[in-house]
Amino acid sequence: MAKNFASIHASGNDAVALNQRIFVKEEVTRGTLVVPAATDFFFHLEGASVNFSQPVESSPHKTDRHHTSVIKQKTVTEWTIPTFFNIDSSLGAASTAEIDPALRVLWKSLLGREQTAPNLIYDAATDPSITFSVYENLDVMAKQTPGCAVDTGNITLPGDGQSQMEWGGMAKTSLYVGLGRSDIDNNGGNTVTVSAGEGVRFPAGGKVMLVEADGVTRSADTPTGSARTVVSVAGDVVTLDGAALADADGSGTPVYLAYYEPEEPLVAVNDPQTGLEGFVTIAGLPTAACIRSASINISNNHEYEDYCFGKDGLGDVIFTPAGRLTVEVTLELNLTKEMVGYLNTLREFTGENITITLGPTAGRRLQIDVPKAIFSLPAITVPGTGTIPVSFTGTAYQTSNGAADEITVQFL
Repeated sequence: MAKNFASIHASGNDAVALNQRIFVKEEVTRGTLVVPAATDFFFHLEGASVNFSQPVESSPHKTDRHHTSVIKQKTVTEWTIPTFFNIDSSLGAASTAEIDPALRVLWKSLLGREQTAPNLIYDAATDPSITFSVYENLDVMAKQTPGCAVDTGNITLPGDGQSQMEWGGMAKTSLYVGLGRSDIDNNGGNTVTVSAGEGVRFPAGGKVMLVEADGVTRSADTPTGSARTVVSVAGDVVTLDGAALADADGSGTPVYLAYYEPEEPLVAVNDPQTGLEGFVTIAGLPTAACIRSASINISNNHEYEDYCFGKDGLGDVIFTPAGRLTVEVTLELNLTKEMVGYLNTLREFTGENITITLGPTAGRRLQIDVPKAIFSLPAITVPGTGTIPVSFTGTAYQTSNGAADEITVQFL
């Protein structure tokens, strides 16, 4: 565990953005926080964040020209996580180890079904049903967010840049958990008394751990993988669940109560695949066609249950995949003589078979299959100089009733 919680607590610095780490783990029970492991860490890009808010409006009472009270609205928790396509190209054969466990959870939440043989495959043959917890750990605090579901996945594959995936969705709530110092003997009970004013840093339901005076060593009361849950807080006395504390004596040297952080991440794929390797196959066009860029926007259009009486946010079911799955495909190509005939065939709206491969031909790679994309006939605008780009935009359809094959994602 590289973080030193004693140093962080003693520091007068503001929070540092580069200390952000994100962990994702599938939940056993919808909307109930699970404790992540080091292997649930993954690399993400700038812009990743969980955003929790609770809008209020001024009370509309007409008794005075002054504001006197507020009306609370439902809480809203939204999250966005952009990532590279990190694929372990060093593996000798296709396996579930090609991508991080956290990314497997995201793909399953986005498309619904995961198959692990003969290789790792995701498609929409099963409705999404899982939820997961997101731990966004900074240095002075962590956002612990249960009941997450992926609603959108936006794939961008530029011909001259970095291939990326932006994941987005909503969640049940988000808890802000900080850290505090204790200078008393907390052994023999289930409470930790932190320094004056620090109790408010620990909301009920948050996952925490105890750390020894060096700021690094975990207390035997919270070994790796065994977080405690905050049951309640009274002033600066924090009540925890579990057995009576036996390694929480801060009377000689202090102990620290901190948001839960897995051990230093040891496993994370860091092998970004870019548009420098790969190819796109479009039925009806030569394989040598110049693809300037490609993008696929996937939207579940989930019905989020934020309308339940007596709930201050999403209800216990959290979401239902009650909206139509939408897969939009955009391809930008250069105008060629072969494309003239292809443009004429688009008027029939029969559907185009598209395969996009990202990564080396002979190594581990991503393959996206869209067997039936129906494009609208694109307008062709001629620039002042250079080649003439043509942008095709359309929607993916299943090939037959019940096929549920609008899109298939494979790690080969």
